[in-house]
Amino acid sequence: MDAAGWSAIAAGGSAIAATASFWVGWNAKRIQGRSADFANCIVVAGQLRDAMRRVRDERDKENNEDGYRFELVELLNLLEALSLLYNDGRIAASTKKFTGKFLEEAVGWINIDHGMATLMRQSMTGKDTYQELKKFERRRKAGIRNLSRLYRDRRDTQP
Repeated sequence: MDAAGWSAIAAGGSAIAATASFWVGWNAKRIQGRSADFANCIVVAGQLRDAMRRVRDERDKENNEDGYRFELVELLNLLEALSLLYNDGRIAASTKKFTGKFLEEAVGWINIDHGMATLMRQSMTGKDTYQELKKFERRRKAGIRNLSRLYRDRRDTQP
């Protein structure tokens, strides 16, 4: 085999090695992205859980309208941010399932609570306030309506 043949073999080997390196790097980045997505999902779930707990706790305190209002608006802002990510498709598929269900439940919970629904309307300063949350609610209306009914029925049948 002459020098041109060996050069062709070397070039082919280099191309195969570069392709393999690219594939290994891409696969590692994909796996790392999934792990980061899951970790972010857990963090967001914890933040939302804590925000919902603070709203509930502030609501149960007597003469605490300002604290309750503040915590509810903080929760609504978190839900708005999560709705934006969900609506824009910036969440991985695995996290999107969790996020969509969580948002449905949160909106359903707010809808049946007269106090929260009233404070939400009062906190709107313009047509763009909670725009992403409203968009999510329009898209998932049936699921939210079913959850609202379920929550209302549970609330009404509790002793």
